[in-house]
Amino acid sequence: MLIPPLPWDRRARRSTGTGAEKVVLLHGLGRSWRAMNPLARKLQQAGFSTLNLPYPSLVKSLDWILEHVETQVTRFADGGRVHFVTHSLGGIVTRMLLEREHGWSAGRLVMMAPPSSGSEIIDWASRKALFRPFLSPAARALASDILPARLPRISREQEAFVIMGNRSSIPFFRRLLDEDNDGIVSSGRGRVDGLKGFSVVDADHTFIQIHPDAVRQTIDFLREGRCPGTLSGEAASS
Repeated sequence: MLIPPLPWDRRARRSTGTGAEKVVLLHGLGRSWRAMNPLARKLQQAGFSTLNLPYPSLVKSLDWILEHVETQVTRFADGGRVHFVTHSLGGIVTRMLLEREHGWSAGRLVMMAPPSSGSEIIDWASRKALFRPFLSPAARALASDILPARLPRISREQEAFVIMGNRSSIPFFRRLLDEDNDGIVSSGRGRVDGLKGFSVVDADHTFIQIHPDAVRQTIDFLREGRCPGTLSGEAASS
């Protein structure tokens, strides 16, 4: 779960099932397919076909990542319908992807801990000469004065659900975040217009994708479009 991306992690992990609905999983910044693998297995047990897709978030730009992900998803979708389950940066990449024209149908979208309004930690690191050189191009794109302007709105046709955490296990960053946070992202930063549902679970940022409540809510939403905190007909407030 905590193993960083390595050169041999570049190949996507695909599990297919006859007639199964397809789900693409995208990890967060500085992680690998391994971080999403326990969730991928749960989805396979629930009857889904999965593509656990790694991407080089520590060396490539957001635009390069977007092109790479689009190519892999197009092959996997094969002109059909595909759902998405994402963690952190993966949700940002997916929202940009879904804005594009493509030859497949976008299904439901579950985003866990997305910094949709920008990352307070990236804002802080960008101002520090010591840390700035270590920020990857994709990390720098998460700054609060850059990201919101690049992100498309969630369309009325898109069924999107956000799950945030509220357990902070990294005390160093707490002073940078709102009171309700997962140690990396303030819970409120995941709330955007157009969501069908918004949920907060007792999980930290690193492990939210394997939290039992998050896993259960993800499967329920992908199967039936059902989620706690469903928003009645109106978009969530920003």
